[in-house]
Amino acid sequence: MRNVNEFFRESNYNNLRILLTICGVWPFQAFAKRCAMYVAFTVLFVSVMIFELVCLFKVWPDFFEVFDCLSMLFFSITSTFKLIYTVYKLPKMKTLLLKIQEHWCSLKTDQEIKILRSYLLFARNLSYIYAGTIVGHAVIFALTPLITRLFYEKSVGTIDASNQTQETQPTYRINYVLDLQMRYIPLLIQCSICEVYYTILLTAFNVFYLACVQHCCGLFAALRYRLERAFESEDNGDDLVTTFTQNKSYSNIVYSVRKHAEAIQFAIAIESLYRLPFFIHMIVNGSLLSIVGFQLMTNKENISRLLPYASYLNALMLNTFFENWQGQKIIDCNEKVHESAYKLQWYRMPVVSQKLLIMIMMRSKKPLTITAGKFIVLSYVTFNAIMRTAFSYFTLLRSVQ
Repeated sequence: MRNVNEFFRESNYNNLRILLTICGVWPFQAFAKRCAMYVAFTVLFVSVMIFELVCLFKVWPDFFEVFDCLSMLFFSITSTFKLIYTVYKLPKMKTLLLKIQEHWCSLKTDQEIKILRSYLLFARNLSYIYAGTIVGHAVIFALTPLITRLFYEKSVGTIDASNQTQETQPTYRINYVLDLQMRYIPLLIQCSICEVYYTILLTAFNVFYLACVQHCCGLFAALRYRLERAFESEDNGDDLVTTFTQNKSYSNIVYSVRKHAEAIQFAIAIESLYRLPFFIHMIVNGSLLSIVGFQLMTNKENISRLLPYASYLNALMLNTFFENWQGQKIIDCNEKVHESAYKLQWYRMPVVSQKLLIMIMMRSKKPLTITAGKFIVLSYVTFNAIMRTAFSYFTLLRSVQ
């Protein structure tokens, strides 16, 4: 285990290790530290969700006020579920991380290492951009009420205190059965901590997904490199050279079959880990896109609500696209393997090599996908369908306003 920690600490995966450690879901972290973090997170999450539910029941007769409560309640529930699910699936995460280390140690040529490193660097740089963007949206969402309050107090010093409280309350409602004017700052701090941590947890979950998908795509790219160079020397009629070339092609094809099986197994492991949370996420995101879009349109004159809702909506669309985009990458990389095998000079191979190549072609012809609940394939088509469905429900909400 110590060697695994050193491998990820000293490689470009270190940002992933740090992010998962912050969330308490790094599989190689000390068990006592993880338990302490889980207790603190549970107390914080449960306290916030209880007050959110109390507020929901209090405003229940009012259809539009209920919608104000539902957006953050859904976000809280799904984030808490992801934490619980990730803790439950830590052994699978550990297996994927060990497989990544094993794949790096089993590479034979410098070119394969170079290909895999290029995908790793792309994943690392993209994770920085993604994490910065998502956390930036969370900061805007969390701090807008405080900025609005400070600006409001400076610009309108004589306004009634009750009106001030009404205009500058947090973006989503929490009923503390307390005087909001006296307890505003503690309330804001607790809400902000929850919002930012929910976002960090979501970011860690998706950055791990990004790292695994890009590693899988790197395996397929390295496989294509071996297939495209199955013949390392030219056949000029010399029997010795011909025999050497055929033996070399056979060894390359055998190696490619083994690497293809490893890449497919790794992709199946990713799909197994993310199948259930992505299913819930796609359903919840489709609903939240409609709800938050409706909130954005109904509060477009109120800057204290417009900015948080706009940042929330933008983050939802970004996450939905991100998850489907990575699913599409798996589909595309698998199809490219079939193209590389098809273009290979199979007629120069021994019969036994041709049979092995057919195995690669037949398996790569079968779609390899990341699914949500085994029946929603993550792809550009699914992203388009979610956006169209969300817009339909948004139009329905606007019509009944």
